[in-house]
Amino acid sequence: MGAWIVGIDTGGTFTDLMAFEVDSRAWRTIKIASTPEEPSAAVMHALDELFGTGIDAADINMLVHGSTVATNAILEGRGARAGLLISRGFRAVYEARGRAQPDPLNLIDPFYEKPPLLVPQALTEEITERIDFAGEVLTPLDEDDVRRAVRHLAARDVAAIAVCFLFSFRNPVHEQRTAEIIQEEAPHVRVSLSSVVLPTIREYPRLSTTVIDAYVGPRMERYLTRLAERLRAAGVTTPQVFLMQSHGGLMRINIAPRFPNQTLLSGPAAGVAAGIELAQLAGRSNAVTLDMGGTSTDIAVIANGRVGETGEGHIAGQDIGTPMLAVSTLGAGGGTIAWIGKDGLLKVGPGSAGANPGPACYGLGGGLPTVTDANLLLGALHAENALGGRIRLDRERAEAALRQHVAQPLGLDVLQAAAGIVKIVTTNMAIDLRLAFQQRGEDPSQFVLAAFGGAGPLQAARLARDLKIATVLVPLYPGLASAIGLVQTTVKHVYVQSSSGLLSNYPVAQFNHHFAELTERAMADVREEGFDADREVQIRRQVDMRYPHQGYQLAVPCPDSPLREADKPALKREFDALHQRIYGANAAEEDAELVTFRVIVEITVPRLELPEIAVGDGNPSPARQGTRPLYNLDTERFDEAAIYQRTQLRAGDRFDGPAIIEQFDTTTVVLTGQRAEVDRYGNLLIDTGAAL
Repeated sequence: MGAWIVGIDTGGTFTDLMAFEVDSRAWRTIKIASTPEEPSAAVMHALDELFGTGIDAADINMLVHGSTVATNAILEGRGARAGLLISRGFRAVYEARGRAQPDPLNLIDPFYEKPPLLVPQALTEEITERIDFAGEVLTPLDEDDVRRAVRHLAARDVAAIAVCFLFSFRNPVHEQRTAEIIQEEAPHVRVSLSSVVLPTIREYPRLSTTVIDAYVGPRMERYLTRLAERLRAAGVTTPQVFLMQSHGGLMRINIAPRFPNQTLLSGPAAGVAAGIELAQLAGRSNAVTLDMGGTSTDIAVIANGRVGETGEGHIAGQDIGTPMLAVSTLGAGGGTIAWIGKDGLLKVGPGSAGANPGPACYGLGGGLPTVTDANLLLGALHAENALGGRIRLDRERAEAALRQHVAQPLGLDVLQAAAGIVKIVTTNMAIDLRLAFQQRGEDPSQFVLAAFGGAGPLQAARLARDLKIATVLVPLYPGLASAIGLVQTTVKHVYVQSSSGLLSNYPVAQFNHHFAELTERAMADVREEGFDADREVQIRRQVDMRYPHQGYQLAVPCPDSPLREADKPALKREFDALHQRIYGANAAEEDAELVTFRVIVEITVPRLELPEIAVGDGNPSPARQGTRPLYNLDTERFDEAAIYQRTQLRAGDRFDGPAIIEQFDTTTVVLTGQRAEVDRYGNLLIDTGAAL
């Protein structure tokens, strides 16, 4: 039937599938409930529905998956029982968490509790050994110490062991020998070495990331193994099965089990990839993504067509040093639960009703009020329209949940309670959006808000207006945007190695040696993935630099050819200019310090190109389905809102708010005083009136 490319994004509430045929550009879209207890089951259920449309498993030429398995293992505290081996005298490094303080909101919370360690002190063992800052062995590895510790941990039923020795990124010999001993003493235990997971400077981020790798590794490995087996059993035999990574690139599923920490932001990264593509199609170089699903909201700032990258991420209070896109995640989704705090005030989130039992209005046993329940009572959602009519929303159950858990305790009527829930969740998102702009030094008024996810288009118009953002962009399939983003990126791997020294006297031979070593590692993985390392690979080289005594560094591009002594002044000028551009100052007269060497490998694979839709005459009347009362949070009364069917809108159609645009995967709200227009790719562009 042709060569089909499939993207499958598994979220906490829904699993989304998008498939397209390369030659005919035919589409298929599927949205089903996730199965958190067995995520691979939802993937296979979605594929079964795809096969039911006439596509054979053998027709799938490429499959890309975005997974939340590793993320949810941390969020839910359901990772593996793991142990930790650390240099003697340094067991407090993990407990101290790099001397990090709670964020400002937690500092003023009298009920704040520090997130638990993924590996408690009871499962932490100190090992006699010591390597200095130059990589020289000061104290040999005590192998008897290692054997004793491993036997003790194995007796405590650990499934994984993290190993993080001091300065192992400069010389991994002790960690490598420790891994061999673990395999001898406990061959069933998975091993995570810091010199492999994150061979970079700074002890605590390297330690925390290695612990996370050990904590999520066994679960991720089981999941990927099970998924690969089920795909083969279903007849999906293409070798091009990929997993999205946190930095926005893909990796083949056959090597993914070795790098579980690189999938922690798999789903959010796919949404960012979709946001970049949407901004380009709309002719906008500046966009901020609002990916609001059933469980959480992910925010990323795209400035001048590029999203920021970071090596300082956080999930549920756990610190991650793996390279990743700069995405901010908060507990705000359609299934986010409203509750009364110990201070007697209404709270919304971060807890979620998830896919099972879901919001009260789903009628699946959930009895707690959620954002979805509130939107149903306020008229934004229609009882018969959820998932194209596959789910009927129960208004009476929503009312009962809000009345019992919010309205009565606070002395409000149900509408006031529902309005309060929507206002609070919008405010929570507005705070995170403002912080995201502040951290990048950007002006919100210069950006377009790209809203997607199953719940993003419901809240985006009000949120953008409050932030003075003039335009909201809602893609043709908002609820499937992350699945679409999965097939709009490239295979990508990042390899790092820290080695510090002043640029002026750092040996050029050592400089080139680091890049050669990293490139060799990259090519080995490329060949294992089945690509032609000589023909298909693009390689970029960077070095992180800083001025002496600085605590942060900047990534500076390096020449593709071996560095010469004569190239150093140009490299220094590049760093000075970058520092000036980002921080408004530089120290051109000072030397620069090298910190970390980086090789980035990218391989282009087939990708989705969005087609244009039919052009209309500007009149949306054929798509109009009637009207419905929509609660106006500003006037505290209902307005009569026009209802439009998204699939019947054409390019060039324009209409004013209040309006509700319905489709199988989401609902979009246009407020009173706002105007919407459909562009040639089917995107809704909402003029929020903020520019007036």
